[in-house]
Amino acid sequence: MVEDAAPQRSEASQLTCRALGHVLGVAPTQLRDDSPLPDIGADSVAVLVFADVVEAFAAQAGLPGFSIDTTRLRSATSVGDLAQSLTWQTNG
Repeated sequence: MVEDAAPQRSEASQLTCRALGHVLGVAPTQLRDDSPLPDIGADSVAVLVFADVVEAFAAQAGLPGFSIDTTRLRSATSVGDLAQSLTWQTNG
C-alpha cells in the first residue's frame, strides 16, 4: 500500500542537508536541524535555489509524489523547518 505521508524525519533531514549543503557550498554534515538559516548564510535567495536543487535531487532519487509545501518553505527559519516542508509518498 502506498500512502501520501511525511517521510521519516531522518530521510527528509538528510535530503535537506544534502541539497542545502550543495547550495551553500558546505558539507551536509555541518548542517543540523536546529541550525538557523541566517547563521549558515542561507538568505531568501538561497532558500529559493534550495527548492530547485532539492526537487532535482528528489527526481534523481526517484521519490514518488515529492512535493514542497511552499508556505512552510517561505516561513522556514532553520534547517529543520526546511526539512518539514518536504513530503513524498512512502510505502507503509
